[in-house]
Amino acid sequence: MLTTKYTVSIAVLAGVLAWSTPSVAHEAGDLLAKMRTAVHTLDYTGTLVYSQGNELSNYQISHKVENGAEKESVVRLAQGANAAGENVESFSLAKFQQVQPQMEEVYALDLGGQEFVANRNCQIVVARPRDKMRYLQRYCIEPDTGMLLKYSLVDRAHNAVEQLMFVNLEIAVPAQAVTPSAAPPANSALPAAQPPATDWVFASLPAGFQQVQDLRQEGANGLPPIRQIILSDGMTSVSVFIAPPGAPSMLDSIGISSGAMNIYATEVAQHQVTLVGEVPALTLQRISENLQYAR
Repeated sequence: MLTTKYTVSIAVLAGVLAWSTPSVAHEAGDLLAKMRTAVHTLDYTGTLVYSQGNELSNYQISHKVENGAEKESVVRLAQGANAAGENVESFSLAKFQQVQPQMEEVYALDLGGQEFVANRNCQIVVARPRDKMRYLQRYCIEPDTGMLLKYSLVDRAHNAVEQLMFVNLEIAVPAQAVTPSAAPPANSALPAAQPPATDWVFASLPAGFQQVQDLRQEGANGLPPIRQIILSDGMTSVSVFIAPPGAPSMLDSIGISSGAMNIYATEVAQHQVTLVGEVPALTLQRISENLQYAR
């Protein structure tokens, strides 16, 4: 009789766990979506600590919404009492993309515990990759406002390759906030997947990645134009820059430096190809190996 009760209890528990997992994933996804809206629609000012690799920086960030348009100011705080700050354009909370449906194919969402960051309570959300083609992402989000308070990008060796954390933060809902139904800022959300152009195609892509944009940038000082193809897995993106034969190296012009950002350069059909993204180097290599010039 005791054995029967034990078996029934295990069966009931298994049923509860089976139902709770999708519910937790759905709640985590909703909180991520709320966070990605909050960083664009709230008025906030604060100081955060940002680390990439072995480099540690402090930033003063101010974000406002005026007449439906975002205005963001980011100043890197110099060390020393008499040192002046430096305006920074490359750092922004706007880098976090809007949640895309294909994300669930390659990430398992989960909720962790709660933390106390910048004198605010926040809920941990973990986006755990289902393969080795991407990094684990860990967020700590204030449930009431949806504001991101802490973030880290973690590789397969459990090393944090990128982290940020607010040390103080003031939040106010703007009088004319961007409505949820309004189109998100151009630099915060990627459009729906686009059919590939006819000249450059991918034989295959790592699971979850789709081509979402195909841009042409005019070259400066009479230089040939550069092609930029943007891929996304719903959480992170990869840019594929293609320069025609004879063009100067693109590595200096891209000007990217980040502990989480990898760069992979190669040559395809005599064109210079440079891939950039916050993904493992293996992912960039795999993408480049499947890039083909169709003409």
